[in-house]
Amino acid sequence: MSAADDAITPELRDRVSRLAGDEVTELRPMPGGHSGITLTASTASGGRLVVKVAAAGRPAVGRHDVLRQARAMALVAAHVPVPQVIATEEAEPPLALVSFAAGEAVEPVIDETGADLPADLVRRRFDVATELLATLHRVPVDGLGDEPVRTPSDELAQFRRIAAAGEEEFRPLGEEAGKRLAEAVPGAGAVALVHGDFRLGNLLMEGTVPRALVDWEIWTLGDPRVDLGWLATFADASHFPGIARDDVTVPGVDHVVAAYGEAAGGPVEDAEWFLRLGAFRMGAIMAHNLHRHRTGRHVDPYQEKLPPTIERLLQVAAGKG
Repeated sequence: MSAADDAITPELRDRVSRLAGDEVTELRPMPGGHSGITLTASTASGGRLVVKVAAAGRPAVGRHDVLRQARAMALVAAHVPVPQVIATEEAEPPLALVSFAAGEAVEPVIDETGADLPADLVRRRFDVATELLATLHRVPVDGLGDEPVRTPSDELAQFRRIAAAGEEEFRPLGEEAGKRLAEAVPGAGAVALVHGDFRLGNLLMEGTVPRALVDWEIWTLGDPRVDLGWLATFADASHFPGIARDDVTVPGVDHVVAAYGEAAGGPVEDAEWFLRLGAFRMGAIMAHNLHRHRTGRHVDPYQEKLPPTIERLLQVAAGKG
């Protein structure tokens, strides 16, 4: 059984019913990729809610700190579409109850659903996403308390550690990429709320209308260009050899950077470095996941498709792409 299955207990169902003010008739894991435990709840009145719950027995930190996730969503709700935070509870395990958002979240370049994704739709969705990202980065962050601020150096250091622990065959290239990025780290920009995983795959849309930005597990206060570099990574099919859809056209990194600059009110300084950082982050994560697969920690045959993509991303990060 998964951690999500283990989290579904009569006690949790009772807690959610009480917080929702409606009897929960069913709790089940939400399908799709989630770095924390995410459940859907059906209620007696026909409603549908989402439950974010910390893993029992684990410290409520990082992706398990569901109250922190709810705090960020509540802060930005007046500015960008996010699930409505209905209730939170600090009892063990902590949980957050949020609204269920309609729409589809599709990452065009690596989509495996076979969805019809014409070029004009994909481009418009990227444009909508960049406008939304610029809006997110303007949200005042005073209400987030004493959150530490992550610098570009902090971001790079984290993913150098991840790359160093990734699949062995990619460690030398990961080390080279990390060193080259470290040679020219830009100064920190304005402090903003950084979503951390801002991409179309985490933005529920109906057509080209954004309904909810989801997956707030790794938000930070930091340099907004980190989000931009990450989003732009998914705007270039050449970053994903072997897994990119050959029938989908994405707009390219230059288009995304220009669109963000226009929405943010000026050109993006040091954009190339943050584009390389975005590729490094993705390459390091993929190398880490491939290592987990090959060592039996999390067996997933799909990971064997990733070596060409990992190599390409790390090459881009090293300035070779």
